[in-house]
Amino acid sequence: MAHMDTAGRTTTAGLSLPSAGGESPFWYAAHPGVQLCDPGQAERLLCSTPPAAAGSGLFRAARVLLHDGRPHQVAVGCEALLSHAGGSAWSAAFRALRSEALLHLGDLGAAEQEATVARDAAGHHLATLGPWCTALLAESLIEQGRHEEAAAHLAGPAAGNDLCGLPALRARGRLLLALHRPHDALAAFTRAARTARRHGTGLLPHLSWRSDIAEALLQLGRTDRAHALLTEELASHAPGPRERGVALRLLSATEQPERRLPTLSRAATELRRSDDRVELARVLRDFAHALDTLGELSTADVFRRRAAGLSAA
Repeated sequence: MAHMDTAGRTTTAGLSLPSAGGESPFWYAAHPGVQLCDPGQAERLLCSTPPAAAGSGLFRAARVLLHDGRPHQVAVGCEALLSHAGGSAWSAAFRALRSEALLHLGDLGAAEQEATVARDAAGHHLATLGPWCTALLAESLIEQGRHEEAAAHLAGPAAGNDLCGLPALRARGRLLLALHRPHDALAAFTRAARTARRHGTGLLPHLSWRSDIAEALLQLGRTDRAHALLTEELASHAPGPRERGVALRLLSATEQPERRLPTLSRAATELRRSDDRVELARVLRDFAHALDTLGELSTADVFRRRAAGLSAA
């Protein structure tokens, strides 16, 4: 049952949240009061709260569920809340979070559309909400191979040194990786890491800056440093299943061929749990490459076909 604590915050079964009328300071980030161990409580809050109360409490509960690997539930929940969101800014925020969930699900066209509408609806919150929407739009385009369009959206002024600018800065890094410019990507990811560390690690989404940097280091052939960062990332209790799956896939690239398959199998398990079709397709392609190296060509072809099926779905 929900009640008000002495600080005027809404609490539900131990889940401390700002009141629904409050404004998220960084929009895409959940308040530290929403702990990483609260997905069950967040689900109850999202299911039991009237849609008319759409605001920061439900937004942050949905963020917790996305972190827990439930993008389909978040996409459906955010769509149901859109017409009840209090004001255009909250409507844009729910659309952006839905875009992020759709991106995880591999529905790239829908993710692109929702991010575009969210950015257009941000209104006078464009300076704080816009960078997140732009980053989601760019990432959906990058995943579709539309690099020039993504670059055009990210061509504005460099992101500031605060949490508002982090999504766009990380999207720049991913675009630079896709363009095979690892030195520039490493610079972008390092700057993002400094910002994330300065603001602490208690916010959602979990900012997997170690994996970002490691991916750039792998393109540069600096395998030992990448391995150390990924081991550190996996030792943390903060990553959700999607982040663990990505870190495990990258970790496999630092290992000898005969050791890669067990690590990739663990990555696939995490990514199936998180319903991330895009990242799972990458794991399956890496499976195929590892099997090729080991001379198991027919089995490698099976994994390549599975990866292609996920990418085409």
